[in-house]
Amino acid sequence: MRKRLCVLLLAALSAMACGVTSTGVQDGGPPPVISPKAAVATVYLLRDGKLEPSSVAVASHSMDNVMAALFEAGARSTSGLTTELTGLTWQTSQLTRFGTVRNDPDNADGFRLSLFVAGGRPITKKALAQMTCTAMRQRQDIWAVTITRTDATGPMSYGEHTCREFWHLAAPGRQLPR
Repeated sequence: MRKRLCVLLLAALSAMACGVTSTGVQDGGPPPVISPKAAVATVYLLRDGKLEPSSVAVASHSMDNVMAALFEAGARSTSGLTTELTGLTWQTSQLTRFGTVRNDPDNADGFRLSLFVAGGRPITKKALAQMTCTAMRQRQDIWAVTITRTDATGPMSYGEHTCREFWHLAAPGRQLPR
């Protein structure tokens, strides 16, 4: 008991010596509220069969969120923009190094992005262009995009693409990513 009293007395004296005065409970106001900023990304939709950039709201700038927004934007567009992604469902993406030096992971030339979609119909050239150019617009270090569609029969690869191969689909006066 005596030991506890000494400890309490020492703590009280220490607090007073440091200039700390005890106070009652004080109201500090309402708790802080974190308001996320709206994120916007550029996706490629179609106007008269040509690729046209369109700004859409996204949950974040992660590739999965941007691609999900691309698939949703085409379904709800009302400004004369259309999509070739109807009947396809966004699944996921995977980013891998493209051209690394063995045992030196910091020396990468760029990245290959693999996109995975599901659906019972083939992917058209314009749909490939929409996905490829949207992905390459998000990150300058993506050098190639591979696209795979899965359905009841299994996966089907649509090969590796760059936005450059779709430049003939650019809307007049619009420039596509490299």
